[in-house]
Parts: sequence; structure tokens; C-alpha cells
Amino acid sequence: MSASPKPTDPNIGRVVADRFEVISLIGSGGMGSVYRARQRGLDRPVALKLLKEEASWDPDTVTRFHREAKAMSLLQHGNTVRVFDFGQTHEGGLFLAMELLEGETLTKRLTREGCLDPVLAIRIVQQILRSLHEAHSKGIIHRDLKPDNILLAEVDGHHEPVVKVLDFGIAKVFEGENQFDQLETQAGTVFGTPRYMSPEQAQGKSLDARSDLYSVGVLLYQLLTGVPPFQDEEAVVVMAKHIRDKPEPPIKVAPTRPISTSLNKATLKALEKDPGRRFQDAAEYARALEKCVADIEAFKHAHTGIFGRAHQHRTNRLALGIGAVVLLLSVGVAVWILSGDPEEAVAVAESAGPPLVPTTPQAPPEAPTPQSSLLESEPAGADVVLDGEIIGSTPFQRQLLPGDALELALELEGYETVETTLSAGQERTVLLTELPPEPEPSSRRRVRRRAAPMEPVAEEAAPSRMRDDPYTRLDY
Repeated sequence: MSASPKPTDPNIGRVVADRFEVISLIGSGGMGSVYRARQRGLDRPVALKLLKEEASWDPDTVTRFHREAKAMSLLQHGNTVRVFDFGQTHEGGLFLAMELLEGETLTKRLTREGCLDPVLAIRIVQQILRSLHEAHSKGIIHRDLKPDNILLAEVDGHHEPVVKVLDFGIAKVFEGENQFDQLETQAGTVFGTPRYMSPEQAQGKSLDARSDLYSVGVLLYQLLTGVPPFQDEEAVVVMAKHIRDKPEPPIKVAPTRPISTSLNKATLKALEKDPGRRFQDAAEYARALEKCVADIEAFKHAHTGIFGRAHQHRTNRLALGIGAVVLLLSVGVAVWILSGDPEEAVAVAESAGPPLVPTTPQAPPEAPTPQSSLLESEPAGADVVLDGEIIGSTPFQRQLLPGDALELALELEGYETVETTLSAGQERTVLLTELPPEPEPSSRRRVRRRAAPMEPVAEEAAPSRMRDDPYTRLDY
């Protein structure tokens, strides 16, 4: 008996809205399916997203879809996936036609490499920020930035990966439904991916552009260290950590990686719990990262013996080659590989908006030479604390750029905490002062017993003063 034929997708060969001929299935996810299609009239290949049938049953979801799709169609920056068309089929289903992209997702890159060279990581993040800069200027918040929604593409004439940000506002479309990545909180419904959401998003609060910048900070942290700042098997635990826990500094999580002090600080600033303490817009964030590049090159030069020529060769090769013939269209959290004509891959239109940082190759500035700095303590073994985090113990040595300095604290049990500054090229020893011994209550009682016969009237008054006077009390 012959095997039963595999069921075919009924949408294959179908013409959607009289203008999109469905060719093949790319993949399916929680929000619907994505197909490779051809737009009639223009004879243009597109990625056609057909949302699940149930989405059209809810009038509120349909209204949100049209609102968010219209907003997405206004985004024209070269680092953002373009929406060509959207609407409803004759049967009432919702569809979204987008450019067909070639490349690989950031998820796939991280799976293969673990973490990226810091300069490459900065260049990727800066392109994400350019995309957000345009979207935020139009009042559009992404709400679900994560590696699955970042595509790296190879485009002629570009020596660095070209980033495409996918699925702007898609989380907003399914607000109120239970199929998307969401959780119920006391404040309201939370939409997004817990590993990458901001504290205010985890609490179900109203969001602004700074929430996206926090998510970008999580992405950068993972690119630098290979892991996100907060992890757990339970989504609610990860969300709680975003709300209350302080992330470990990247230089502590990945001490052998060429992460400069300035990049460490910029990464942690983006992850501040209070939005007012983060970067206030994408342009500010991008400029701060640009200032880190020279520091990183100097840092790598000073630590050539640690990182080695092979590592530098590998990271340079990664910066030039991204791979081709991969299409990502995120359906929920799904990523799908495609093949297609490279000529049909979208070119990045840098003229769509003023770039936040230069995109053309420029001659790198001459890197300053790092200087060795040494901090010792007497006695040795004190914890060296930077921004509330222990980063080593004395004797403590660090390569610093000329003009750079670290504001540190030395802590050792039984000794007073000392705050000090370590500058580039400096060698210094800090003398720690031993804490005075705690007074023994028994000796005080012996003094009072000897004094009692001389002052019988004051025998009961003295203990009262000892208890009431905050400067002489024994139990403070």
C-alpha cells in the first residue's frame, strides 16, 4: 500500500487581495504564516505574512493591525524592514507584504559565535539605533527588540553588516490576546520577550522610546559577553530581575574580552532601572558608543598577548562577511531561511534619514598608548570596588588610557573603607586604618561600681544618662 501524500498548504498558488501570488511557505508561528510571494503588476518578490484567522474575528485586533501597519509603512530608513502593503483578504483575513530580505539573524550569529568583537558589536548596535531614531521620531516604539528581530545582511559596497530591524509594533497588534509572549501583572498586561524587556515594560507601565533603548542595552550586553544580563527558566523571575537586580558589569562577566572601561560604563548606563538615568534618545546612545571605539582598539593593542593575532584575524573576517541567502520574517519568535535572487535583496537607502554616525569607512584615529597602573594596599588583599561592584583585590593592576582614571573604593574586614583614584600610569599604595575595637560593656559596669560609694545620690541617674544620651549609649 502506497504512503498517503503529504497534505499541501491550501494557500500555495492562491492570489491574495488580487495582487499577491503565493509561491511557497516560509514558515509558521503563533501569529500566522509567512510566504514567499510575487506582487503582480510590479513583478516583485515579497514576504507575505498572513495573520492567523482568529485575529480577524476581534474588531479591536483588526483596528490595531491597521493602525500599526500604517505606522510601519511610514518607516523608510535603510536599517528598517519596509512594509509595502497591508490590508484584508476577500475572506477578511489580515495580511502584511514586506520586502524580501537576505542575510542571517542575530540569533543565528550568536548561536555560532557566542559573542562578537566589541567594535563589530558597536557597529551592529549603532545601526539598530539609526532605525530606532527614525521610528521614535514618528512616535513608534518597537516593544519587542531581540536577536530574532535583527537581521544581518551583506550588501554590495558595505564593509560592515547591514542591519535590518523587523516587526515594529507587532506586539501592539495582539494586545489583549493570550497567544503572544505576554504575562498578566497587577499593573496590566505585559507584551514582549522577558529577557529583553525594560523594567517598566515588565511592570506593565506605559512605555516611551527609552524602553527600546534599554532593550538595545540588553542586546549589546549579550553581544559583548555571550549572555543576557538576567536569565532564569521562569519568565516571571527574569522580569523580577529586570525590575530589582543590578546587572553584573560586562568586564566582570567576560574578563578576558577586550571591553574598555568606557564601553562597560555605556552598557550599564543603558540598563539603568530609572529611564531618566539612561540615554535619553537613540542619537545620544550612538554617539556615546562611537567614543568607545578608539578606547577598544587601544585596549586590544595593550592586551595583544592575551587575545592573540588569531582572535583579531577572526573578528576582522567576521566584520567583512555576514553570509547570504537567508530571509528572516519573524512570526512571533520564528526565523526562517530563504533562497532567492541576490539582486532582489533590498539595498540600504542611507539617504532615508540623516545617519547618527558616519557609515562610510574612515581612517581610524591613531590610538593612544595605554599605561599600566598599579594600586596596592597595606595590608594587601583588600577588595577593589568600582560602582558598587568588586572588580578585583589588591595588588590591583589595570591598563588605562592617558587621561583616564578610575574612582575606586578599598574594602577590607576590620579596616575603614577608603575611596581613592587610580590614574593612567600611576603606582600607589594606600595605608588602611584599622577600626577601633568595640568597647566592652563589662568594663563600664566595673567603673560605675567603683564610683558608686563616692556618689551615692547619682548612682541611679548615671545609667539613665547612659541610656538617653545618643553619644554615649552602648547599643547603637
